[in-house]
Amino acid sequence: MRELTLIEMNEVSGASIGSSIYSSILFAASATAGGAIIGGVHGGDGGGLIGVGTIGQGVGMVVGGAIGLVTGGIAGALYGYNHAEEVESITSSFWTSVINGSFYPGTSTNNTI
Repeated sequence: MRELTLIEMNEVSGASIGSSIYSSILFAASATAGGAIIGGVHGGDGGGLIGVGTIGQGVGMVVGGAIGLVTGGIAGALYGYNHAEEVESITSSFWTSVINGSFYPGTSTNNTI
């Protein structure tokens, strides 16, 4: 038997599984928030009488958040398997743009997710 290299030991021991789960949680949380924001902004675009736009916004927030949760979790697990540091950078820039008000749903200039 031969001695394993460090890369081989990480793959055999499942070291990348932890970073994949961590990235999945980060992406899922960020995509849930992003989906709810976008769904809330654009859910009531149809508008109408007697609060129909308000109902549409509520439904858009719930559905957008649910879709963001699922797709963010899957994307984080797949992308974070080998790129956990980049996942942290993407989620950090997303939350920074949300907090300081530079996240504009529906435009491609400042969206990070």
